[in-house]
Amino acid sequence: MDTETVLKIIAMLDTRVAILNAQMAEHDKAKYKQDEDYFLTLAQRDVLEDFIDTLQEYIHSLQNAVENEMNRGE
Repeated sequence: MDTETVLKIIAMLDTRVAILNAQMAEHDKAKYKQDEDYFLTLAQRDVLEDFIDTLQEYIHSLQNAVENEMNRGE
């Protein structure tokens, strides 16, 4: 998987996290927290954020590999 593809995936996931956050903000917190949907939405957001972090770490490792390769040539 190339860097550009991973960055596009991260952007799509960031958008979905923003949507989930907006959905949660629309509801009355006191009532919504008792609702099973709240916890499902919260779990979905957390999973997406974890996945985003994993993909960003992947991008970082690719960048480090490129930098290390460039430094070997010096």
